[in-house]
Amino acid sequence: MKVEPIMQIFRSPQSPNSQSNPECCGLSVTLHIPLFVLVVFCFTSTHSICLSSATAQNAAGTIKGRVIDSQNNTPLGDQKVTLTIHQGAETQQRETVTASDGSYSFDNLEFGMETYYSVSTTHEGKEHVETDLVLSTWVPESNVDIEIGKFTDDYSVVKVRQHTVIIAPPPPDHAPDGAVSIMELIQIENTSEMEFLTTVNSQSVGMHLNLPNGHEGLQIDSMISKDLALVSNKLISKQPLASGRFGSGFSYIMHIDDSGLNLSRTLTFDTDQLYVFITEGLPLAPQSSILGASRQEQIHETIYNIYATDPASPLPIGKTVSLNFKVAPVAAAKGNAGISAGQPASAKMIALIAFAAACASGFLVAAIFMVRSSTTHETEPGKTQTNLDASWINKLGSEDLDSARIARFEMVTRLDEMYKNKEISERVYNRLRKEQVDRLTSILEKTRRTDQQ
Repeated sequence: MKVEPIMQIFRSPQSPNSQSNPECCGLSVTLHIPLFVLVVFCFTSTHSICLSSATAQNAAGTIKGRVIDSQNNTPLGDQKVTLTIHQGAETQQRETVTASDGSYSFDNLEFGMETYYSVSTTHEGKEHVETDLVLSTWVPESNVDIEIGKFTDDYSVVKVRQHTVIIAPPPPDHAPDGAVSIMELIQIENTSEMEFLTTVNSQSVGMHLNLPNGHEGLQIDSMISKDLALVSNKLISKQPLASGRFGSGFSYIMHIDDSGLNLSRTLTFDTDQLYVFITEGLPLAPQSSILGASRQEQIHETIYNIYATDPASPLPIGKTVSLNFKVAPVAAAKGNAGISAGQPASAKMIALIAFAAACASGFLVAAIFMVRSSTTHETEPGKTQTNLDASWINKLGSEDLDSARIARFEMVTRLDEMYKNKEISERVYNRLRKEQVDRLTSILEKTRRTDQQ
């Protein structure tokens, strides 16, 4: 496992005029930098976003697909399908009826920054909706099949690819009572083509997670965990877990007592790897046989002691994971168990930590970088799927790759800040963030291949 790439990713970016940083928020270009390195958009001083003409208004696009009864594996003909057109604060609707083979189509659809679509149909009293559909000149056609009653309750298809636990000082305004802040980031994947839905305590749920006993003040990150809710000592989502990878993030307060800190819990899904980040200076040492030796990393001026499970030995569903931490001898002083209050972790800091863990474990995209999307459809035979990044990524040298990944990462975090401050709409945010994440992923994959050569 290489440590150097992590440090390279999180080193402070150079000034906009630096020659080794061709992609930066200021967009400064020197003579030796190839023009293909230029990013598609830039952030101006007023935070407006300049896009290429690829998103021009009034171009014609198509959303089409089939309505299928998955229980019987048959198409549903004569089924009404509704298209909802969202343009800023206004909505319009168009309707059509499926043919005998279950097919439907909506043509002559506009592109635009503030234009997105959803399709829905109601069958046996239940509405089925596919949301956040965006068209552009790059992707003028979207194939959206609406599958009725297609669920699986097979736990083997759901994997927690990465679970990161971050232990940090309590908020500055917290009483000195031995409290620590706990943040958890989870990257989960449904490997099936069907949505995952099971029954827990007589409730139909998708994603569900156990929390440690004694947690207080739970806060769920609404940007990446919209469907989660606390029920008893579990975080559950009543929505089916769709196919693909998704992220979840939440935080809470725990207290250290004479026996230390106990974050143990029973796993609800198979887990590939577990990370624990402990802020340097906290008097805690893990007493868990599943965690390996520690290593230190500095991430934006904060040093962490990092522990991880063996990626060659995944943790199985139903296993009670022992996450006990004893108080180190230096913490014998009175007061807040030797713990000083600190600043609450920002969303950007959580992003950096998750990203570091993702790169260290070999997963090139962190949990919070995953953008929930509709069902992915394979390219039909005879059709060529264009890889937008293929041409420029192959021309980048090692120095350009290093600068490019820093710039892309900063663009993603800047988009997060703009969305959190309500400077851009959720639809524009999702669209632009996905573009930047896809390009960042391409850069990291290219870097990994280069390092292995």
